[in-house]
Amino acid sequence: MGQSKKHHFVPQMYLRNFADDKGRTQVVRLSTKRSTTERINTVAATNHFHRLTVGDEDSLHLEDAATALEGRAAQPMLRLIDPSKRVWPLPREERMTLAFFIAFQYLRVPVKRDALSSLAAQLPEIFGGDLPEELRELDIPIMHAMSMVGAALPEGAAELCNRTWWIVDFKRKRLATSDVPVIPLPDENTTERSAAGLRSPGGVYFPLSPQTALFIGPPGTAPEADQIVPGNARLARQFTTATLAWTRDCLFHHPDDDPLRGYTLPEPRRGEIRWEVWGGPEPDQPQPTTA
Repeated sequence: MGQSKKHHFVPQMYLRNFADDKGRTQVVRLSTKRSTTERINTVAATNHFHRLTVGDEDSLHLEDAATALEGRAAQPMLRLIDPSKRVWPLPREERMTLAFFIAFQYLRVPVKRDALSSLAAQLPEIFGGDLPEELRELDIPIMHAMSMVGAALPEGAAELCNRTWWIVDFKRKRLATSDVPVIPLPDENTTERSAAGLRSPGGVYFPLSPQTALFIGPPGTAPEADQIVPGNARLARQFTTATLAWTRDCLFHHPDDDPLRGYTLPEPRRGEIRWEVWGGPEPDQPQPTTA
């Protein structure tokens, strides 16, 4: 059987955590502000997104690598979500597996390809119109693929693995996720010139399910401070605000939940990511947006 042409940039094994028992999730599209119930195999996917053309040959190695990484991360993630199956502290091997998955997920989304396209479009201005030959016809999908499987992946995974991890369990509040599920967070000193990435000064937020979040501390923290903490309304508000600030096109949540009630949905985002003050529920907290 041939491989599907539909390539998920947010995997089904992750979206299933935000779906009902029929495999349906609630999709909120920023372009229309409409909410619809859709099957997880039809969302967060683009035809041939991971297919690369090198010379006259097409390659699906990146899609194969993504599938393999998702398969290894599926069970450790499910065990984190289910308190009855959770082992804490997380075994080192499972921790590294999840760190690789999170770093890869951060790098693989279309907003990262948008940023590369935005940079390529600015090169003529940067070089004053005299563009070097090797920069005249850049292959954006290959550049994106190289960023996903190059040095940034193991470096990012090691960086995440060796920091403090907090599991946040919510009893009453519910979380949403989006087409940018791995979210760098700012701190009180963040400006629009601060780097927004896996080394962001406020750490990294990754919603695992409607009731469970993973917060990875900023650079300089250590696994010895790992904790499981109860969620509250303030944390849910901060996490949801960050999710909204980074969403490119679509938000996802469980069909039985309404975690976005009371929030103003932003417009779709494209281009280079920068930090600026987010005018949402917590205006004193800088949040990322796009240019």
